[in-house]
Amino acid sequence: MLTLGVNFQERNAANDAAKLLDTSMRRFIMTWGLTEPAKRTERDLLQWANDQISNSVPRQIIWNYLLNWENRKLSFEEQESSMKVASHLLNVMVDRNLNGITLEKQGEVDKAIALYEENISDLFGGDHPYDRLRVIYSKQKRFSEAIRVCRAFVKIADTLLQEGSQRSDLKPKREKFISWIKKLEKKPLGDT
Repeated sequence: MLTLGVNFQERNAANDAAKLLDTSMRRFIMTWGLTEPAKRTERDLLQWANDQISNSVPRQIIWNYLLNWENRKLSFEEQESSMKVASHLLNVMVDRNLNGITLEKQGEVDKAIALYEENISDLFGGDHPYDRLRVIYSKQKRFSEAIRVCRAFVKIADTLLQEGSQRSDLKPKREKFISWIKKLEKKPLGDT
């Protein structure tokens, strides 16, 4: 896997997603069945995060939870451990995007699709996997799949905007995805 770190825009997307939890922590815990970590060492948090993932909690939700310590009294060391594990989770999703790009260039589109779909399942806060899948599915004339991923991004964007995201790119990207949905809905949905 490529490990090139996190680019600035995707870090901002993830930071905005973290703001979702400040007012919505209880809802996320109830919706996703998150459990409170027993200990907050880096090793224990990484194990806790892996347990949450095994229980089908999206990485972005875990990431958000780990970075929302404003309403909890955490020591500096606990905050640092939370940040390290959150960074690891984000890097997994960013690496999928980077590897997807590489796979597309190598003509291994099905493998790229699988990586992008994993990021959508993990509720990734950036638009890259949604946009790439829209393009790929449209080229394959799988229009209902293209619409699905566009709607998924709009839902993520709506949630971020509702929670007060300050990302300047979010509204224009959301509008672009809505425009693509409208265009795609005019296509024959009997995917081939």
